[in-house]
Amino acid sequence: MTFHRSSIATISQAMHDTLEAKGIDADELFTRCGIDPTQRFDSEARYPVYATNRLWQAAIHKTSDPSLIYEVVSRIKPQMLHAMGHAWIVSRTLLDALKRFVRYHRMLSTNVEVRLEEAQGSYQLVVNVIDPMESLKSDGILTFTLHMCRQAYGEDLTPLQVQLTRLEPRDDSIIEKFFGCDIEYGTPENVIIFNPFDLNRKLKGANASVANAMDNVTVEYLSNLDANDVVTRVKKYVAETLMHGDPGKQDIAEELGMSARTLQRRLDEEGTSVKKIVDETRHQLALTFIAQRRYSIKEVAYGLGFSDPSNFARAFKRWTGRTPRQFRKE
Repeated sequence: MTFHRSSIATISQAMHDTLEAKGIDADELFTRCGIDPTQRFDSEARYPVYATNRLWQAAIHKTSDPSLIYEVVSRIKPQMLHAMGHAWIVSRTLLDALKRFVRYHRMLSTNVEVRLEEAQGSYQLVVNVIDPMESLKSDGILTFTLHMCRQAYGEDLTPLQVQLTRLEPRDDSIIEKFFGCDIEYGTPENVIIFNPFDLNRKLKGANASVANAMDNVTVEYLSNLDANDVVTRVKKYVAETLMHGDPGKQDIAEELGMSARTLQRRLDEEGTSVKKIVDETRHQLALTFIAQRRYSIKEVAYGLGFSDPSNFARAFKRWTGRTPRQFRKE
């Protein structure tokens, strides 16, 4: 698993605009959550998902609106999604657009898994978050998908059915109004089922040459993302080897096929180090596993490479200000 997941920064313009419209100092809230608000206009910038997760939690708390994501999604425009947003709008059909989404969704977020399935004469898009700490936005993925489809097709587009992993809220009027179809809650995966007629109708904005050009831009973007994301590769190796103790710089460098000096230089350029990555990875894994009650605190401690549960408790309190037991209880 990779724990340095990220999302494209420009999509956060929708959150920033929503907060400002509500009279909230968006720049201050972004900064407090560890996000540089000026990067929301940088088409090459990306925000780590653990920071955007903090932002969502802070924004929901600040607005006292648990359905905030529906308003934020309504402000998303194709140009906020780099080349993929433009390709979506100029696709020949919605089916083509969804196939592009499946192929290239990592441009928007590396914390999402997407697949398109044909079932009983209909098509269903299955979309889920990878990091369990991001579950608060799970229904937002389908909301975003339908919003983008409506941007290309028209506001009258209505799915046949929607299945959400979240539990049914006390007031689901906003959700029902947005989707306009039968909604099933508490399902194993997030699913949106489309009418095949809607998916195969040619879109008014279809432009094959522009779509192909945008595909090329997206492929190059993803190629650069994979090649340059040394931090993700280091975190992946650290996460896989932590139970055996702190991995050494030389071991990591050999795993990545580079010298220890080159590894250090690349990490310096990213403003981090092996020591910081080990600590951050332990922190993120600790939050993930403590939230899963099937693991005892002792099991989590040893699984993260701590020699003693008391050492883990001290580290956890340094990260969160609470002991593992207090965090789990809350």
